[in-house]
Amino acid sequence: MHSSGHAFVQALQEVRTKYGFFLVGYVVMPEHVHLLVSEPKIGTPSTIVHSLKLRVSKRLRASRPSASPGQRPFVSQEFSQLTGAPQFWQRRFHDFNVYSAEKRREKLEYIHCNR
Repeated sequence: MHSSGHAFVQALQEVRTKYGFFLVGYVVMPEHVHLLVSEPKIGTPSTIVHSLKLRVSKRLRASRPSASPGQRPFVSQEFSQLTGAPQFWQRRFHDFNVYSAEKRREKLEYIHCNR
């Protein structure tokens, strides 16, 4: 069985290897992730995020026994409330081009403040 942190780090390493990007920083939140990465050699930032989220959610759903009463499910409450269907991660994805060392520091500081 994977711990959720181990599953994420393992999936992140696989995605880094597959798409060829540098990882500057990240933080995993209950329903989303913040990543500060370089442009990938293959694909786009959207491809990276999609692949990462898919790998993590599949692993954690497969490794998780049935939830006990009162235990939080691996589901985005926002999506479930809107559609009634279970969703592991928030659906939306926002990217931002970091164009200077100052912006990189700003974004990395933001990531650190979200842990």
